[in-house]
Amino acid sequence: MKKLMTLAAAILLTSTAFAEMTGYEIAKKSNDIPEPKTSSSTATLTIHSKKGKNRIREIIMKSKDYGDVEKEVIVFTTPKDVSGVGYLMFDYPEDDKGNKKDSDNWLYMPAMKKTRRIASSGTEGEGSFMGTDFTYEDIDERALSKDNYNLIGEETIDEVLCYKVEATSKTGTEKDPHRIIYFGKEDFLVYKVEFYDRQDNLHRILTCSDFSTIDGFKSAKTMKMENVQTGTWSSLKTSNVVYNSNDIDDSLFTVAALEKGRIK
Repeated sequence: MKKLMTLAAAILLTSTAFAEMTGYEIAKKSNDIPEPKTSSSTATLTIHSKKGKNRIREIIMKSKDYGDVEKEVIVFTTPKDVSGVGYLMFDYPEDDKGNKKDSDNWLYMPAMKKTRRIASSGTEGEGSFMGTDFTYEDIDERALSKDNYNLIGEETIDEVLCYKVEATSKTGTEKDPHRIIYFGKEDFLVYKVEFYDRQDNLHRILTCSDFSTIDGFKSAKTMKMENVQTGTWSSLKTSNVVYNSNDIDDSLFTVAALEKGRIK
């Protein structure tokens, strides 16, 4: 009888703990994870075609948080045909009412010697980022206020027990208005995201892996986006990660820096 009572108590405690957090609270806790003030890294981008061929790109990434805006720049270094292509993004935080200003984005194409603005939402924002399975919207940080959240269970992803949260767009106008996000129960980091299209068919799957902790900040070194409808995928593997460096010049986060090839 004592064992049964102990088991019943354990089940009750587990159920209570599970019910303590809502889907929104889990998403917000993930969103509020502290991040470094600055970040610098290199990465290898692999683009896998439906014919089974891989294209390899090397890139540089730098970011800096100014409080009222986070600035990030991505520059392709190899191969030669994309060398110098750069993407600059100013991302703004949500205010106390849950409102979030759309990010400002610029794409520089050295072959055309031209910089153009990129919309962070709508048809252009949902477009492919440099021929990958990632979109411009994927690179931007989505406002929590754009979705309704529902905790639908738990699931283990790569031996990590995760909350399974359904996020549904309030407008339903996006290409993928429905997502299922897997947040680690211990760290609240994102381990997997399933994207569903307007017909509620599975469209893409993002998997985050190879987690490591640098200077107290835990993050995934590998992110892979698979388009299950086309059979293509793109993976980003970061290296040479440096956080909270004092030598990232503010002038690097400008269109002029992109056009002059200053980010190296």
